[in-house]
Amino acid sequence: MQKLLPLREFSSAFADLGTFLPLALGLIVVAGIDPVGLLYGFGLFAIATGVIYRRPIPVQPMKAVAAMGIAGLASPDVLMATGILLGVTLVVLSFTNAIGALKGFFPKTVLLGMRLALAISLVVTVLDYSEFALVPLLVLLSGLVAMQFGSMKSLSCIAVLVIGWWWLGETEYWSGMVVQYAVPEYNLPSINSLFAVLTTTYFPQLALTLTNALILTAIIAQEYFPDRSQELTEKRFACTSGFANLLLAPFGAIPMCHGAGGLSAYYGLGSRTGWSIAIFGMVCLVIAFMFGSQAVVILRMVPDEVIITLVLYASWVLADPPKLLKISPSCWVIIGLMVPLALFGGLFLALLAGIMLERCRSWWSKSRLTGPKASQQ
Repeated sequence: MQKLLPLREFSSAFADLGTFLPLALGLIVVAGIDPVGLLYGFGLFAIATGVIYRRPIPVQPMKAVAAMGIAGLASPDVLMATGILLGVTLVVLSFTNAIGALKGFFPKTVLLGMRLALAISLVVTVLDYSEFALVPLLVLLSGLVAMQFGSMKSLSCIAVLVIGWWWLGETEYWSGMVVQYAVPEYNLPSINSLFAVLTTTYFPQLALTLTNALILTAIIAQEYFPDRSQELTEKRFACTSGFANLLLAPFGAIPMCHGAGGLSAYYGLGSRTGWSIAIFGMVCLVIAFMFGSQAVVILRMVPDEVIITLVLYASWVLADPPKLLKISPSCWVIIGLMVPLALFGGLFLALLAGIMLERCRSWWSKSRLTGPKASQQ
């Protein structure tokens, strides 16, 4: 097993491309973000994360902020300001018990609902960004699933990438590519952008970061790696995310965080150490340094069918259907209501609704048990 470890970690280093590529490409092509600063930010944060945690704790774009940038609701300057302000907030929270106190408000049913809602949201998001051919997608997905039950499991992710690119990739993208060494530039946002953040990106993203990137990621990380549960906490995730955004945003990095979906993607495809995250970071740095503004051409080389395949498999692992099947029917009602709320109103709305519904369910269950006893007295 130890002999397969380097191959397994190298292969699974690209497990979270399904989240990274659509949002990164959207921000570069549509929102006008500099690919050099974006890739340097991801590269440095990913390497630091791999070294600090020594487990596959992912590095992802902050989804609410990225969506607003792609939709034209936040300029590159506002995105930079968002990273700085959220970085300060997360650093402050990491030195308090506020996040731990919030954790107690999330019952198990609600967390399972959040996992399922997030999994479905990931699928919907990547399908919105992609144009794909159904038959190649089904072939790649079937092959990826089949490899999980054989000796190729440790190489399943890289196998899908290589086969998908060989089958569906467009080699003409390489024409005109030249090496151009590039480093990011340092800038600070304007005062107007800092104020604009408070009325656009700050509060929606903070709510999503607290629930998905910190609390839910910590719960899943401790479930996967119980021997490291004292280190894989929401407070530490807030600290690393906070400092990464605070330090790297002025160099052009987009707002970044950890994420439950990415963790399930890495774990589901075999990663068990921080090497996979660090390898992903090194690849980002090499692409940014060697190709500069042409980096977007390399990112576009990955076929949409490959991206969707990875997202579908990661979403299955994140949702964890066997665990969902073990819960009571009354809990399923709550989870079933959370999913459409997440799709049409956002994850934060689904979270609030789930908490209220679960408290109502618990109160109703207790009243049924204590009611007859009370009447007898």
